[in-house]
Amino acid sequence: MKKEIRPIHADEAPQFLNLLCSVFELDYDRASSIFFSEPFFDLKRKWALFQDGQMTTILTTTPLEFGWGSAIGIAGVATAPECRGHGYGQELLEHVIGHSEAGGEKAAILFAHEETLYRRVGFQATDEVIRGHIVRNVGELGDELPKSEVQRIYQEWSDSDPGRLRRDERRWQYWSWVYRSCEKVGAGYICNEPSIVREAILDQDHDAWPVMHNSEFFGMKSMARQMKVPLVQEEHHLIVMTRNFPVPPQMFMTDQF
Repeated sequence: MKKEIRPIHADEAPQFLNLLCSVFELDYDRASSIFFSEPFFDLKRKWALFQDGQMTTILTTTPLEFGWGSAIGIAGVATAPECRGHGYGQELLEHVIGHSEAGGEKAAILFAHEETLYRRVGFQATDEVIRGHIVRNVGELGDELPKSEVQRIYQEWSDSDPGRLRRDERRWQYWSWVYRSCEKVGAGYICNEPSIVREAILDQDHDAWPVMHNSEFFGMKSMARQMKVPLVQEEHHLIVMTRNFPVPPQMFMTDQF
């Protein structure tokens, strides 16, 4: 039996996407328009384990840069149902992590529903992603900030702590890929998407936020505490798991990979 682990080739991308969609119950046509056009699309970061020529298990890595150094985000770990129970997921993860570490990306982060597989390859739960409705200030939203001003505020915030995610030009392209407006609040901003807030940098506490009606916060619990998000309630959504992180990661779900 021949086993091979490697990044996929261009002509294997549709097969990769089909496996991803079948495991996560996604619509192929809708996913395809996103899969091939998102700013971090890179065949060298789309890995697969092949058993006797069959693509059995897949995952994608995304480059991340924190103040302390480079890491990868891992997403879309999926094994074809008929190929489960052979340890392919663990084997693929171990191979990709080893390859990334050899290339200077010494740490890894992922968002998981279940911990077991990832604990076996050295990950630990360090945070959680929560979702909850925000206490709303019924006054008008603040003035919309130009992207250049949002970038300035974010960079100042990011540079002040080595545990915070840095954004280069490509990451700002990814950030801009989804429509959102950033409204000025004091010396900071709140990033409003339709009915959801994934990012906010504020210079003072607020008992209520100037957000759209029925808006929810979606992000790391630690970030919700740091930004003192006034939540009506909160519910658990995902587990944040890290490997070899020297300090807890600080990032917004606008950068979710």
